[in-house]
Amino acid sequence: MKRWTFLVMAVAWGCEAPPAPAGAPPEAAAEALDAAEIREHMRVLSSDEYMGRGPGHPGGEMAAQYIADRFREFGLEPVDGSYFQTVPMIGTTPVPSSVSLSFQGPQGSTTPAYLDDMVFYSGDPRGPPVEVEAEVVFAGYGIHAPENDWNDFDGVDVTGKILLILVSDPPAPEAEPELFGGPAMTYYGRWTYKYEEAARQGAAGALIVHETEPAGYPWSVVRGGWSGEQFALPPDPAGPSPVPFVGWVSRDAASALLASGGLDYEELKARAASRDFQTVPTGVNGRATVESQVREVETANVVGLIPGTARPDEVVTITSHYDHFGVGEPVEGDSIYNGAYDNASGTALLIAMAHAVSSAGSVPERSLLFIATAAEEAGLLGAHGYVQSPLFPLNRTVAEVNVDGANLWGETDDVIVQGAERNELGAFAQQRADAMGLTVMPDAEPEKGFFFRSDHFPFALAGVPSLYFEHGRRYRGRPEGWGDSIQAAYTALHYHAPSDEFSEDFVFEGALQQGRIALLTALDIANATTWPNWFEGSEFKAARDRMMSGS
Repeated sequence: MKRWTFLVMAVAWGCEAPPAPAGAPPEAAAEALDAAEIREHMRVLSSDEYMGRGPGHPGGEMAAQYIADRFREFGLEPVDGSYFQTVPMIGTTPVPSSVSLSFQGPQGSTTPAYLDDMVFYSGDPRGPPVEVEAEVVFAGYGIHAPENDWNDFDGVDVTGKILLILVSDPPAPEAEPELFGGPAMTYYGRWTYKYEEAARQGAAGALIVHETEPAGYPWSVVRGGWSGEQFALPPDPAGPSPVPFVGWVSRDAASALLASGGLDYEELKARAASRDFQTVPTGVNGRATVESQVREVETANVVGLIPGTARPDEVVTITSHYDHFGVGEPVEGDSIYNGAYDNASGTALLIAMAHAVSSAGSVPERSLLFIATAAEEAGLLGAHGYVQSPLFPLNRTVAEVNVDGANLWGETDDVIVQGAERNELGAFAQQRADAMGLTVMPDAEPEKGFFFRSDHFPFALAGVPSLYFEHGRRYRGRPEGWGDSIQAAYTALHYHAPSDEFSEDFVFEGALQQGRIALLTALDIANATTWPNWFEGSEFKAARDRMMSGS
């Protein structure tokens, strides 16, 4: 494969011992997982040498080569002669001096400050210059969901308008506690959906209002993640035209914008929580300009195959993303976004899981395809790229298992298995959890929509039954709530920030737990003869049924 031509790094992980014969039980692989190995892979990948593993940059390529070298060293096979699956992308970087956003209404004008109050960029990844002048309309939550009898655009033509959109889902009323998932976020609450719907509506611009609690992260995450180079897959020629510009504004900036039109933000937000809501003209004129630097780049998913012994054409995929944000805006003098927990830790666990299966000889009847995905932070692009051009047909892909963020703080009495309540894979996870003395817990923060925010999700959208293994929160020997406080502190201080760095204080016994239950579940699925499906009522079941019927 072109561009991926780094030297093999000579790192030995006990490979001088002969591997166990194929046919060893899954438990042998689980026992072969090694905490010291996970630590070392994580330390290497999150070091400054790897420059934050940015996709399309040297650090990202170094990380991909490191993973491929380990897959090769541990005896995993390439697919079609390569450990790399190319993912073509377009990188678009706003030129800061060209970024301008202003609003003029009958009761005044406002100009939010770039980075402090707004970020935006070209919605077309090909990066044509943006020069938009149009009316702003308040689009509520920006949702068209027929199955929920909800349409914020009903009877309103927003073609050529700038949409101001609330983050997350509408709150569920007391009379309908499960509307839009109740407290759990649905895909309609994700920023990706809101931009997609804005494109379908023919909008000239789409600005999401950031509020920390419903978004699930502070403004600093928006500022850091959306101010540098933005990546996208090449546009689908059959899809709608991209929105000319997309971005975020702070709650204060949105309030000032609406006030210039004589409107109250909180009053409109309350109205938007009803099915009766219709998009509201604001009488405010918005003007947006930005020029972009554009480049076509390649990144790559890194793949390693363990062929099945009986049904090698049936595949279970195991994923974890290796990318992060590379080098970006300095915070307290540090510009390298190392991404230690997110997600050098999960990548390290993926590599160690692959090594454990290979060295223990726990080769299942179906094939295992380990995929270190690229460009997850850019919108799950590596996983979307795989699903668009799968190395094995999706109708022969039995299941997808994902890890994202390995436990670095100790053993727990629980495990969070996203998707267990949605499909028949949950029974496999439950059986292994029972044997390990772990309680399977629902999403600890359902309002943040984590099921829609990691690399299993593109597989789910395509119909492949999927599980996402998060570590638990009930830490052994710790007081109630300690795990929640650790997670909250990480989100507030280190999430998508340069301070997400490797620490010698990290412990890896919890990562072993997490890796073992994910690996055992994957091996059990790979040894089964059944074809698990989504439960009735799942939004993903129809795609699976169509796929398996060949229609």
